[in-house]
Amino acid sequence: MKKIAIFILLIGITIYTFFLSYWTGSYLMLEPNWKDIVVFTPETVTDRRDIYLLDKWIFAFKAQPLASITFLLSGIAVTGFCIYFYRRFREKQNQKKEI
Repeated sequence: MKKIAIFILLIGITIYTFFLSYWTGSYLMLEPNWKDIVVFTPETVTDRRDIYLLDKWIFAFKAQPLASITFLLSGIAVTGFCIYFYRRFREKQNQKKEI
């Protein structure tokens, strides 16, 4: 039961920090020199709305590294929990088939 509670808490933290990072990254469009900041967006892009999400996330990582690191680590933890629960489910299914 503890593992499920931790899993649900981690999902909440991941979602919250994802939106916080996304919100912070959206401020890249307001920067006057946004073309100098972007890394993956092609130089031919002229509209600020066409900036790649990865560039926005890198900008958010520079502006608020704590929220971005928390998002990254909690996302990895949620993925790890999903793999753990899936393996446990598969083991129970295999035990039922053997009986």
